[in-house]
Amino acid sequence: MKRFRVLVAVVLLTACGDGTTPLIGGGNTGSELDKQAIAKGLLPDPNSRSLIGRFETRSELGTDKFCAVQGSGGFRFGMLAVFGPESKCEGTGSAKFNGDKVSLSFDGKENCKFDAEFDGIALRFPGSIGEGCSNYCSARASMSGTRYYLVENGEAAAKRVLGRDVEKLCG
Repeated sequence: MKRFRVLVAVVLLTACGDGTTPLIGGGNTGSELDKQAIAKGLLPDPNSRSLIGRFETRSELGTDKFCAVQGSGGFRFGMLAVFGPESKCEGTGSAKFNGDKVSLSFDGKENCKFDAEFDGIALRFPGSIGEGCSNYCSARASMSGTRYYLVENGEAAAKRVLGRDVEKLCG
């Protein structure tokens, strides 16, 4: 029993490490795995992010949608966030990369501009969005904190995305 406790202690201490050197495989194993995953298309390449495509998030309330196509000086986008059969946020506009964020500017109704997080797979709207953005939503709906996950790359996929009031969000 005493040998078992000693063995467990040695294993636990070995697992702790100093945080600077990988314990298994030596070198920078995590970075190499990331490079291989990027090469095989399993992870997005942070140096060649593209917003063009179809994004969705499904819930019991419906399917939130975002799409983007190439536009002048950036992208054209459309979005729909659903909160039930009659409650939603919907709009279209222009977008461009601003460092590691995407600047979104909605067309029409009122001034609605904000920066969203985009890691190549998920687009995340901030938790607090300007008051002008509420004009793109029905009562008791908000686009604050919504998120959209890439489900299909390309302009063709984006152009097939349907809205409610806007027939084709990126058409």
